[in-house]
Amino acid sequence: MARNFYVDNINDNHKLNEISLLLNGMEEVSRIKIGKTGISFYCENPDNVHEVLKNNYPDLVLKEEINSRKREFVASESKMEYIFMFTNLETEEEAKEIEEVISRYSAYENVTLDFTNKLLKVTTSQKNILVRLNRLVDKVNPNIDVEQWKKPFKSQDLFQEKYLKRMFKIAVLFVALALGLVTRNDPSIITNLAWLVGLIIFNENILRRAYKDLKVKHFLSENITINLACLFGWVYGAYVETLIVSLIFQISERLLLHLISLTMGKINNEINPVQLGRREIKENEYEMVSLEDIDIGDIITIMPGETIPLGGKVISGESDIDMFAINGNDILEKVTVGSEVQSGSVNITGTLRIKILYTYDHSAMNKILEIAMMAPVNSSRTHKIVELICKVYTVFLVASGIICATIIPFIDLENNFKFIYLGTILLTISGSFAYKQVSSFAVLSGVAKAFSKNIVIKENSGLDALNSCRTVIYDRFDGVEVTEEEMNLFSELSKLRLDLIIFNDGPVDLEDDQYKIHNNLTVDEKLEIMERAGVDGPVAYIGDNSKDIALLQKAYVGISRGGIKDKRVIENSDIMLMNSDLNTVIETFMISKKQKEVTFENIFVGLLINFIMMMIAVKGILPWWLALVIYLVEEIVVLLNTHRIIDMK
Repeated sequence: MARNFYVDNINDNHKLNEISLLLNGMEEVSRIKIGKTGISFYCENPDNVHEVLKNNYPDLVLKEEINSRKREFVASESKMEYIFMFTNLETEEEAKEIEEVISRYSAYENVTLDFTNKLLKVTTSQKNILVRLNRLVDKVNPNIDVEQWKKPFKSQDLFQEKYLKRMFKIAVLFVALALGLVTRNDPSIITNLAWLVGLIIFNENILRRAYKDLKVKHFLSENITINLACLFGWVYGAYVETLIVSLIFQISERLLLHLISLTMGKINNEINPVQLGRREIKENEYEMVSLEDIDIGDIITIMPGETIPLGGKVISGESDIDMFAINGNDILEKVTVGSEVQSGSVNITGTLRIKILYTYDHSAMNKILEIAMMAPVNSSRTHKIVELICKVYTVFLVASGIICATIIPFIDLENNFKFIYLGTILLTISGSFAYKQVSSFAVLSGVAKAFSKNIVIKENSGLDALNSCRTVIYDRFDGVEVTEEEMNLFSELSKLRLDLIIFNDGPVDLEDDQYKIHNNLTVDEKLEIMERAGVDGPVAYIGDNSKDIALLQKAYVGISRGGIKDKRVIENSDIMLMNSDLNTVIETFMISKKQKEVTFENIFVGLLINFIMMMIAVKGILPWWLALVIYLVEEIVVLLNTHRIIDMK
């Protein structure tokens, strides 16, 4: 079960975006929300996240939400010493009793309570220690409060740490650059060393990130390749150009990360919009509040056409409601005063006043959102193809750049500096950032767009796999006359050049020479037909309720219509349609097609631009700084291209 975690106190926007990208690339992380100084997310295996953060950002603390409060997360395999501070601890006898109670538990070691300073030291690997300590202390005296102790600091220490070091580095940088400029007409070892020192200080942040990448064995990262390019630029003697390239890279990097944040925000707004409800203040007067702020016993008003956000009991009004999202049944149900209504159902005809019986955590809306946000990006087949292309492409360019800068100069002594310069360009444009990230954004954008149309993508591989399907099997509702909407659906599916098979159950026979129609089959007979159809290519199955579980399991892509309350439907579906409107079926296929189209457009355009740049660089007419600018513009273009998915009508 995924739990809610936080990383906060991130005051650097660059670091904030950097961490969000790191988390986005982890399969166990989902439902990422980026704030001004922190990131929240859901995670099933926090130990991995804790380890990654500890290695890359040791100054940050992973926290978990427990009882609506943020608590420091403790890795299951590590023991740490904690210090807690007590308030309202009045007597030494109480202190001794608390120490004794805590010491009885084997999970706590080295328990010492300093009554004078009101501080408790304890060593443990247990999670949620603060919550448990509060419970134990309450047994002694419920008036005593326990909180995490934070080491006090002196303002002058902070000043020295934050400003004096920075001022010293700036001073050294200016001295080094000045020395390099003064001696540029008569270069010597001092000149080279001065520029090298200046370059190291100027690229400090990039070097730090490169070191972190090396620690996690990410050898082909942009941080490493740009540092190698700068090193060879220094060897070439292009000192000023090297600094200019570094400056352009760092400024552009911040711009890119800002655009990424905007993109992630746009995706988050699609998949997790602000959800409000009309909470009654007094009769005929209400206020719009977040669903998470509505408590049990509150009264909300639901107008015709609106989705019932929280489960409760009708206290006034009567209406017909659509329960399709809940049970997959498109037959309207009548509700009156005293009837219980479930979240996720749609109010059709009349205005209802509902007394809330269940909070947002137990709502169908939250369940649907959780399913959508838990979809792993890396499960997409297209994403894996992109990663392979990125790896091959990056390895080729990095290897070519290193060979040009280190080996060929010793073979062709006359043009050695020309090849070193070419090597710097190849290393600069070798970063696979654009393709990897855009692939992830394309997948996330597809999920978000689908969710905005009441299509829940449980597995991103399911949405991606729709492009591979050759046959669509549509299983109609039992015994219902064929509708015009269904005939339109059949026509649209045929336009997509898909073989259409229709299962029609119940007393109503359906005959049409245009489509393959099978009436009144058993589940085993349907499975046999599906298996035969699968010989020609993958099969997508569209079912209506829980009786179709075996067919959902068998299909290459299982698409369920409704049934959010049925655990078996959720477990065996790749895609869930939460709207009875059959247009959502076609929209699912169109989103899938657009997602794949945008991804491969980005790859083609990116590789084409880079190939042209390589050819020009080989001719020796492409300046290094211009190559970097073109490459960064390319990254921005392919990133903005992913917005076409979200902006689909």
